[in-house]
Amino acid sequence: MKALDAHLPEYEFSERHRVAIRASAERIDSALREVTFREIPLVRTLIALRGLGRRRGDRPALETMARSAVVLEDVPGRGMVLGLTGQFWRLRGGDPRARSRSAEEFASFARADACQAVVDFRVEPGGLTTETRVHVVDRRARRSFRRYWRVIRPFSGLTRILLLRAAKRRAEG
Repeated sequence: MKALDAHLPEYEFSERHRVAIRASAERIDSALREVTFREIPLVRTLIALRGLGRRRGDRPALETMARSAVVLEDVPGRGMVLGLTGQFWRLRGGDPRARSRSAEEFASFARADACQAVVDFRVEPGGLTTETRVHVVDRRARRSFRRYWRVIRPFSGLTRILLLRAAKRRAEG
């Protein structure tokens, strides 16, 4: 897989989480791709609170996440990188024209009043990592995002940590 810098080299906000897993890379990747939100009730609640509606809990979590993002890279056995654009601090992401609909649109995204973000799930020897990066060009939009990030970051991190732990349970089970 490409380094995350290939997808979003500049960013102002980030978070990274890792969990150690005693399983093969193939088993870890398979477990990550099979985890559902039904296995992580707290995440279902957070999604509902965010106003993203009720999602079917029996669909794999990564598949659900990919439906609202652009898949930038998907390498079986290694991981997945998702790209999102929008005005995240606004309800439902703000202006729908600020959303990328393809990897090409994501790569050429140039709206100053919106964010560009990547979410990476990567299988590494003996574990699984996730990293989120957000780039905001405009200073005013960056202030708006910063306020949003202060509130949402703990929940965003918790969501990813719980997803990694659920994958660990599956892989080691």
